[in-house]
Amino acid sequence: MRIIGRSPSKRRSRRGERGQSCVEIGIILPLFLILILGVVEVNAAMNSYISVVSASRDGARLGTKGAATDAAIQALVQKDLERLPNTTPLSNITITHPTVAGTESVKVQACYDHSLLVGVRLVVPEDFHMCATTTMPKLN
Repeated sequence: MRIIGRSPSKRRSRRGERGQSCVEIGIILPLFLILILGVVEVNAAMNSYISVVSASRDGARLGTKGAATDAAIQALVQKDLERLPNTTPLSNITITHPTVAGTESVKVQACYDHSLLVGVRLVVPEDFHMCATTTMPKLN
């Protein structure tokens, strides 16, 4: 009498495939985690850069009104950069008053040192120095 069910050859092949999925996960999981970590790092860096650009624009915009002092502009830029993880010293915020095409202008440069969330010293530097400069004519 023959037992109806799976043949012995199919049973053997399934036993051999049990370890295959573990090996596949072992190969794919580190690559997937590196990809996700890279996306998070790039997102954090872009957020920092956009904040630096926005802070320099806000400072220049305040300076175009003519009533703000350089100290007030520096305070505004530093307040805008406070939302970033590392504090920005006032020495990283520069304000000048150049003449562009015969018009008195305000030039604000803001710099920030962005630290990586997970630093791999051999692959990428420990932190990135980001600067943004905005020049706007004064409104009189």
